[in-house]
Amino acid sequence: MSTSQVKDKVIVVTGASKGIGLATAQALISRGAKVALLARDKDRLMAAVAGLKSGDAFGLPVDVCDKSAVEKAFAAVIGKWGRLDGLVNNVGFQYSRRIEVSPESEIRRLVDLNFLSAVFTCQAAIPLMRKAGGGRIVNVSSASVRNDNEFAHMAFYSASKAALDHFSKELRHEVKKDNIMVTVFSPGAVATGSIENFDPVAVGEAMQAWLEKGPKFDGAMQADTVGAALAGCFELPPGVAIEFMEVRPNMVTPKQLESEWKQ
Repeated sequence: MSTSQVKDKVIVVTGASKGIGLATAQALISRGAKVALLARDKDRLMAAVAGLKSGDAFGLPVDVCDKSAVEKAFAAVIGKWGRLDGLVNNVGFQYSRRIEVSPESEIRRLVDLNFLSAVFTCQAAIPLMRKAGGGRIVNVSSASVRNDNEFAHMAFYSASKAALDHFSKELRHEVKKDNIMVTVFSPGAVATGSIENFDPVAVGEAMQAWLEKGPKFDGAMQADTVGAALAGCFELPPGVAIEFMEVRPNMVTPKQLESEWKQ
């Protein structure tokens, strides 16, 4: 009988109060991992942890854009479980707006959340994984980096995720000697409620621009499907890594806003 490679491993998942992050935490816990869930919204995070109904789930409210707060959160993980074996940088935030009129505050927030947060968590995780004898880091990118029909007017979101891709490539070479493996995991469209972040006027313009690329796209997935695929990145034997994985829907679908997708 096969045994999960993640059984009793300690893994941090960021952006874990909902969507892909929560689904990944659930999938890892079901495989026997101990999971620290990080997110900013304390109430939603604690509700998510309670919903997992597992003593192997540990909620830590933290702003992952705050390096000092990240370091304290990782120290709390070590205080609880004594080691760190894995990190999933799932935090992602989207706006849709034309480049010319995008305000500085939006641009900075996208770069902070989609790129710099992963830099800070990796910096905190590497020495802890090295002490544990190795580990795995999975950085969640976006299919919009490679596929221009995911949506429109997403330049800064996609650019920040592209920065994460290149960062991951450089990081992989730096930490390979420490038996730390780095994966770029790239999901396509997922029903996560991100449309709630968008300016209604800007999203209307983006929808029109998206339709100019054609009337159909490849559809959307549910978060639990993506979470299961992501958790699978931890199931390889030591010394073997998935360096890049892209999971996308393959259902030709008329274009709609996420609020109109069938759940």
